[in-house]
Amino acid sequence: MLAIFTFKVVLVHPKVPIYSEPNDTDIYRIVFISGDSGSPFWNKVKEGAQKVANKNKVAIEFKETFQADIFGYLKNIDMAISSRVDGIIVQGKEHPEFIQIVNKALQKGIPVITVFTDAPDSLRKTYVGPNHYQEGIILGEHIATQMGDGGKIGIVYGDTQIGYLSLRKQGVENALASNSNIQILDVSNHTAGSQNGLEETTELLNNYPECRVFLGLTEEATSGIVQAVKGRGRLQDYLIYTFDQNPEISELINTGVVSAALMQNPEEIGAQSTTHMLRWLEGIEVPLEPNYYTSVHLLEKR
Repeated sequence: MLAIFTFKVVLVHPKVPIYSEPNDTDIYRIVFISGDSGSPFWNKVKEGAQKVANKNKVAIEFKETFQADIFGYLKNIDMAISSRVDGIIVQGKEHPEFIQIVNKALQKGIPVITVFTDAPDSLRKTYVGPNHYQEGIILGEHIATQMGDGGKIGIVYGDTQIGYLSLRKQGVENALASNSNIQILDVSNHTAGSQNGLEETTELLNNYPECRVFLGLTEEATSGIVQAVKGRGRLQDYLIYTFDQNPEISELINTGVVSAALMQNPEEIGAQSTTHMLRWLEGIEVPLEPNYYTSVHLLEKR
């Protein structure tokens, strides 16, 4: 039995590379759950996960809900636990019931890996995705070089002040801190997150009409910034920066409306998370590292 088991490990998960061609089929069942149904970003994440699963003859099932449907999201995780799958890969949520259900999976012997957004207070095995604080540092340092002698920069959330957005903002603030001539502006704490990106930007422009630099922490925030600025003057008079990617953001960069965007590698997120799940299940990588950060890159307008 030991000889047979060792042979399967070498076939399915050689140390270099993980992408092998095993003879066995459906060795494991993995469920991949996201809360952003239909987005281009998560479609790319799924592609990366599917490639690793296909090459390792692993059955992988994708379940999606919309962001606001936390009940459906938790239900998908609970159904995966009830089905006694071998592993769950899931977008982390800052929600007490999410922490509870992740811990429930671990208590049932089902490993959980969080992707893109983490839940470090849970018993998840590891997190795979970008280092959001470092994202802020990278983009903040770039913005500092572009602002030259200084000025005002308005930061727009476009979403609730959840952890990964706060990490991005903290990274940007720390990167800009060395330049005392740069003043960071944002909406008051009691309204940030309760407004959309357009409303936040409008409030900033009303309070600081001289502000000519804006940073969107989310895709929605950036869309709101563009809408608000269009109503105030020429887009060319403003510098707009953003995180994340979708077809709209890409077009805004191509047309020069957005000066730069910090982009993730969604296929890498899918591939890495599936790879580490398989290595855990085979006992090759036990324990996993607390985090596996994926690559990011800065995309500037031409």
